[in-house]
Amino acid sequence: MRAELSIPSFNAAPRKSLVSHVETQIRDALIEGRMAPGTRLVTKDLASSLDVSITPAREALVRFVASGVLSAEPAASFRVPSFDAAGYRELSVIRKRVEGLAAEMASENITDADIASLDNQLASLERACAGADMHIALKANHEFRFAFYAFAKMPTLLDVIDTLWLRAGPGHNMLFIEAGQTFDPAPYRTLIEALRRHDADGARAIIEDVIDALSDAVVARLRAEDSRTA
Repeated sequence: MRAELSIPSFNAAPRKSLVSHVETQIRDALIEGRMAPGTRLVTKDLASSLDVSITPAREALVRFVASGVLSAEPAASFRVPSFDAAGYRELSVIRKRVEGLAAEMASENITDADIASLDNQLASLERACAGADMHIALKANHEFRFAFYAFAKMPTLLDVIDTLWLRAGPGHNMLFIEAGQTFDPAPYRTLIEALRRHDADGARAIIEDVIDALSDAVVARLRAEDSRTA
C-alpha cells in the first residue's frame, strides 16, 4: 500500500486572482511530476502553504474534482487518484486520439515562422533535459507540446488535452522522479522535419509513438509495483 504523501512546496499567492493562482500551482505540480499518485491534499495545509485563506484553496480543489483530476475525501481533503495499469492504458489510448488530431491539424496550419519558433522552443527543451532537474524538463516538455498543439487553432480540443495531461501527470512522477528515468526529446527533432514537409500523418504518428512509449514505461512500473505488493 502506498505510504501517505505530503504535498509539495508551493509559491505564495499574489493578492489578486487567488483561486487562479492556487489552480496554477496545482496544475504545475501535476504536470511537472511533483505529485505522485495517492498524494493527499488537505485544504488548510494547502492554504497555509500558499498563504491564502481556506476559501480560494477549497474552490480551486473543487474545480479539479469536477474534471476528474482530483477526488474529494472526508475531513476537507482531496487526493490525487492512483492508477492501475488498465486505467493508465485507457487514458493513453484517448490521448493518442485527441493529441494525434491536434498534431495533424497543427501540421496543416503551421507556417515557416511558427516552425522556427517551435524549433527554438525545442532547443530550450533539449537543454532542460540535459540538466539535473527533471521537474524543469517536464515543464519544458509541456510547454513545447502545447505550443505545437496551439497551431491546430482548436481551443476546445486544447482544453480536452489539457485535462488529460493533468490526469496523466502523476505518471510522470512515478517514471521520471521516483524511478529516475530521463526524458528523451529526440523524437521531436523528427517532428520538426515532418512539420517542414507539412506531413500531417507523420506528425500524428510521432506524437502517438511518444505517448505509447510513455504509456508502456508507466504501465510496466505499475505492474512491477503490483507484483511486489501481491
